[in-house]
Amino acid sequence: MTGNAHLCAPFVRDRGGFVNHNSGGTAVEGCRRRRETAWDGVAWRDAVANHPHLLKAEKARSGRILLGTLCAHAPPEILHAFDIVPVRLWGAGADPGGADPLLQSFICPPVRQIMAMGLAGRYDFLDGLVHAYSCDAACGLFNIWRRNLHPKFAFQLSLPYMDTPEALAYAQVEFRRLITALETLTDRAYEPERLRAAIGLYREARALLRRAYARKRQDGGPAYVDLYRLSLALQVFPVETVLPWLTAFDAAADGPAVAGDAGTTRLMISGSLCADEALFTEIAALGGNIVVDDTCIGYRTLLGEAAPEGDPVTALARHHLARPPCSARADFPARRAYFLEQIEAFRVEAVVFIHQKFCDPHLADHPFLKTLLEERGIPSLQVELEGEGLTGQIRTRLGGFFEMIGKNGP
Repeated sequence: MTGNAHLCAPFVRDRGGFVNHNSGGTAVEGCRRRRETAWDGVAWRDAVANHPHLLKAEKARSGRILLGTLCAHAPPEILHAFDIVPVRLWGAGADPGGADPLLQSFICPPVRQIMAMGLAGRYDFLDGLVHAYSCDAACGLFNIWRRNLHPKFAFQLSLPYMDTPEALAYAQVEFRRLITALETLTDRAYEPERLRAAIGLYREARALLRRAYARKRQDGGPAYVDLYRLSLALQVFPVETVLPWLTAFDAAADGPAVAGDAGTTRLMISGSLCADEALFTEIAALGGNIVVDDTCIGYRTLLGEAAPEGDPVTALARHHLARPPCSARADFPARRAYFLEQIEAFRVEAVVFIHQKFCDPHLADHPFLKTLLEERGIPSLQVELEGEGLTGQIRTRLGGFFEMIGKNGP
C-alpha cells in the first residue's frame, strides 16, 4: 500500500467493504474520525462494563482485527497504527478452576481466570495475543494459550528491564519485530506517519486522564471508580472512541454531573490487577477516598509519553524503558522512588495493598513498601484475593482497618 491518503484513517466496512473516510487533513485528524461501531449510542460506563459483548458484536459486524494484551508494555500505539484494536485482558468474572487442566492451583487467580475464559470461548472474538515479558505466570499463560487455543496471531516482546543505550537499541529491535509480524498479519506496510499519529492520539487521551487524576490531589475530584473505568476504556476500546468520552468527562469534571467520593481518608490502593469494583465501593462506604492507585491497569499506565518528534519507534522504546516499573520488573530503587512520589503528591493517609494470591513479584515487594509506610507513620492493610471477589472475610478486615485508623464512614 503506497501513498499517504490512508494515514491512520479508520477503514470502515460500509456494506460493500472497507472505505477510507479520510478525505484530507493531518494523520491525527484522519485517525480521529470515528467509524460506526457496535457501541455507538452506549453510555461509556455501560460500554466498559459490557465491553466483551460489544467487542464480540463489533468483530461480527466489521471484521476488524482484535488482539488481546496481557501487559501494559504491549504498545497499543503500534497496534492502532495497523487499525487493530488492543484489548487488555484481566480475567474478572470467571471461575479460575476452569483452567485446572492446564494450570496448577498455585498460579495467581487472574492468569487462571484468563485461561479459563479462553477455554470457555469467552475470548473467541480475539484474533490473537500480544504480550510483553513480565512475570513468569503471565509468560506461561501466553505459551499455554498459544499451544492449546491456536490463535491466528501470537507475539511476545522481550523488553529490557534497564534504561541504557544498549537497552534502547534492543527495545527498538523488539518493536520492529512486532511491526514486521503485524505487516504479515494485516497485509499492510508499516508507515511511520500512522504510528506518529497514533502516538499523538494516545498522548492526548492519557493527558486527559492524568488531568482527571490530578483533581484528586486536592480535596474533591471525581469518584475513583469512574477514573478506573475510564482507564480500562482506554485499554479495551479504540482510542478514537474513548477520546470523546474523556473530553466530555473533563469538561464536566468540576460540575455536579461528576460525583466524587464522600470518604474522608485519603487512600492509595496498590497491587497488580485490581479490577473488583465491589471492593472499591466497599472502601468508599467505609470512609475511604481512593485518590490514586499503584496498579498495572491504572494510573501507572498513564505516566510518561513518547516524544512526538523523531523516529516514532525510537520514541516508543524510550518511553517504555523510562516508565515507572512494576514489581515484576525488579527495580526496587525506582519502584521505591515512584511509590513515595505518589504518596506525597496525592497526600495519601493510608494504603490498602490488594494482592492476588501467589503473585510473587508484588508479595515480594510488600515487606519493603510496608516498611516505607511505617517509617512515615502511614497505616496499611494487605488483603489477598483468590479469584472470588469481595468476601465476608475481606469486608470484615477492611471494616476493622477503618475502625483502627478512626475514620470509618456513616
